Amino acid sequence: MATDPMVAELTELRAKLRINEQQLEERDQRVADLEATLERYVGKEPTVRDEMAYLHRCLNAVFNACRVAEKQATRWENPLPVPEWVSTVRSAAAGEHDDWPADNRRRIYLDGTGQAWIETTKGFVTQIEMPLWDGEPIANVREKTGEIHEIGRTW
Repeated sequence: MATDPMVAELTELRAKLRINEQQLEERDQRVADLEATLERYVGKEPTVRDEMAYLHRCLNAVFNACRVAEKQATRWENPLPVPEWVSTVRSAAAGEHDDWPADNRRRIYLDGTGQAWIETTKGFVTQIEMPLWDGEPIANVREKTGEIHEIGRTW
């Protein structure tokens, strides 16, 4: 009689052992799957240069969409008005926004040819290699070079 409870307990322990072995196999398989997934990505993270190139491509696509919309509007004999969204999207993509009244820093820009410009007074810029008391309207620079984008600010 003493063996019957022991046999039952042994049978129960063997069943639990099989269940635990199955769970262990499932977990090992899951770990192997996760390690394989990890190997696909480790060491392949994009660098800052890659991220910046991606962001440049995105911004260039936005500016290109604005240029296409402008050209489509003005390509006919009787030009249509340029869509209202073009100027809003272009200024947002260029980082132009309303200033804080207390922000006295000068804006620094790059134009479509890679030339650097600095703001001399509100709405006027000059090339950085020129004297800072001179300047021309930002709109004129944008018209001459094709584009101009704020890249930072300085005191």
